[in-house]
Amino acid sequence: MSELHIQRAESLETLSPAARALWQREQSRLQFDQTLGWNELLARHALERDERVCILSAHGPADECPGILPLKIVAPEGPWRLQTLRSLANYYCSLYEPIIDSSANRPAVLCSLLDGIDQLGCDALDLNPLADSADAAAGIIAALRSLGWRTERYFRFGNWYLEVNGRTFAEYFGALASQVRNTVTRKEKKLRQQPGLEISIAQTPAEAEEALAGYQKIYAASWKQPEPHPQFVPGLVRLLAERGWLRMGLVQLAGEPIAAQIWSCKDGVVSIFKLAYDERFAQLSAGSVLTAHLMRHVLDVDRAAVVDYLTGDDAYKRDWMSHRRERVGVRALRATRWRARAQLMSNGVAAALKPARRALRSIQQSLRRHPPTTPNT
Repeated sequence: MSELHIQRAESLETLSPAARALWQREQSRLQFDQTLGWNELLARHALERDERVCILSAHGPADECPGILPLKIVAPEGPWRLQTLRSLANYYCSLYEPIIDSSANRPAVLCSLLDGIDQLGCDALDLNPLADSADAAAGIIAALRSLGWRTERYFRFGNWYLEVNGRTFAEYFGALASQVRNTVTRKEKKLRQQPGLEISIAQTPAEAEEALAGYQKIYAASWKQPEPHPQFVPGLVRLLAERGWLRMGLVQLAGEPIAAQIWSCKDGVVSIFKLAYDERFAQLSAGSVLTAHLMRHVLDVDRAAVVDYLTGDDAYKRDWMSHRRERVGVRALRATRWRARAQLMSNGVAAALKPARRALRSIQQSLRRHPPTTPNT
């Protein structure tokens, strides 16, 4: 590949046309929360006050763009006030990766993008959540180490997902644990006996508005904390509906919304993003019934290949899913910068003291269990 040069954009609006075209071109293989539309929404509604967008893009001689690294600059961190770059992601995101042309030499483009970080004068880099694979986390670690960075890989969360393998809903449901099948069947029968029951799946923009109103009412009545960025989820629902990706389930009793779920169905991959139910109706298990209703739709109508619960090892997720994988993060320090060297020395001292701390704790615990006795005088 010809030598690449790096361009920097301080907003998604100022991204070069070539970079924007690459992001759109690669959209079909990206998860819904890696798309350009998602990132535009995130930058508009879900950044903290001290965070700033910073997008690096690699360009060739004819200004072709084979790679993009979406980042954000955050406030100086830690006792050494490290100048830190993080992935353009937050707690809403379940997967992050550099956007690299499928036909390009991925390691070479990735190295060019990461080498371009030097022009930003940062001390530390933190990319997450990444797939724990050779193309993702391992490839980033290898590239950073080749450029002289000191790296650390760390666990972020478990990710439960379902490999459909062409099954219908009846075939899938029949293979679930008998306890799950029996519970859902019993609860659905009980729920359908309730007067004024309505179970719907919103897909269009008009349907999305009605479902969103129900979701927000349920969310306000649920156990969940208020959204720190209240405009993000409504914006996402509207975006998914505009793209034709929305599968938003809503259960109502006599016009009263009692359970809602926000799912995305994009290019054969279904992502379960948000769940909420009104605790006053918890005994009806409307959430489980709604999950089964949505599963029937995405397997029998959408013919999804994968259903993904995105983040977390909650027990109920393994009831519905077939596989588990892990998402990880990569932290890196630029050893050529004095703040990063100071942090590395601090890390080294802390690591050296760990055995002594463990031994001291062991002695303290032993003394608590077997206090020394005072001899009689």
